[in-house]
Amino acid sequence: MRKLLLATNAAEVKASAIDFGCYIANLTQSPLTGIFIENRKNREIVDTPVASWDEAYEVVSDKEIHENESLFLNRCLHNEARHSIHHVQGDPLHEMVKESLYADIILTDGNTSFAEYDGWPSKFVKELLENAKCPLIITPFEFDEINEVVFTYDGTDSSIFAIKQFIYLLPEFKDVKITLLQVLKDEGDDITEQEKLKGFLMMHYNAVHYGILSGDAETELFKKFLAQRNKILVMGAYGRKKIFNRSTADILLKTLDIPIFITHH
Repeated sequence: MRKLLLATNAAEVKASAIDFGCYIANLTQSPLTGIFIENRKNREIVDTPVASWDEAYEVVSDKEIHENESLFLNRCLHNEARHSIHHVQGDPLHEMVKESLYADIILTDGNTSFAEYDGWPSKFVKELLENAKCPLIITPFEFDEINEVVFTYDGTDSSIFAIKQFIYLLPEFKDVKITLLQVLKDEGDDITEQEKLKGFLMMHYNAVHYGILSGDAETELFKKFLAQRNKILVMGAYGRKKIFNRSTADILLKTLDIPIFITHH
């Protein structure tokens, strides 16, 4: 079993995120804990290790919370997933970073927000991706099942770390199609030690398919996965100045409707 947390605004719960969380919960035979966050930011908090942010105090009515609890419970029952609800109050980012210390994976919708509108992915999600102490999965809007895992590899330690985290945390995907997608800045480039990575992957999977993209990572990944579904994309180094930088990840999160597993070391 793994500890799976679904991070959501107590005032706005997404059915699609719950359904995908249930899918992962059933796949891993784990319970899904819905973290219902109420924005009760205490501006006197000074010991937080993460940046504070500007959203105003948000009043959530008991009726809204009850309706969203019912949605979560009903979707979990419909999907036959074990589940529980945990309420937290305070600065949403600060509270979720604390929760992430004791979680294996956090799932959340890319638009989870505590402001009226702040883009996609939301400011909360961007900052959680940078500061969480465990991997995140950004959930898709629509899916049937995951039939392919795509590991993006750019030769950096961060991309290898993300691959290893996915393998160790989600071994249940060993029987689906596995693709190692190498991203090169220019045609003719060579990524060092790729044979070692291929050997490592073959220790965990029976067959691995290989692909190469050359050019701008953001453009090439967008073109390859636009309008595709039922895959999960594994990336590392969110917020780091690497090929898969924050800008690239943000564009992919905004435009692709496939789940994305992101972590950093």
